[in-house]
Amino acid sequence: MVLDVSRIIKYRQIGIIHSPFKTPRGTPIQPITAYGVRGTVEVFPEFAAGLKDLEDFSHIILIYHFHLIKDYSLIVKPHIG
Repeated sequence: MVLDVSRIIKYRQIGIIHSPFKTPRGTPIQPITAYGVRGTVEVFPEFAAGLKDLEDFSHIILIYHFHLIKDYSLIVKPHIG
C-alpha cells in the first residue's frame, strides 16, 4: 500500500485533560463506569480566546490522544459488563 500524504491529518495540542486516572490500567472505557468522577480541561493561554461565549453552549466535543498507550490491537473482543 502506498501512503497518500495528502490524506495525513496533523493536529496540535491546545490543552490538557486532567483526571484522577494516571495509568491506562483501571481507567474506565465507558462513561457509565466513571459516573461521578471529576476532571478538568486546561486550555493553553494562547488558545483561550477560542473559548469566548462557551458558556452559551450545552456541550463541547474534546478530541484527545491516548499518549500512554504503548501497544494496541486493531481487533479486540468488546468488553461488556
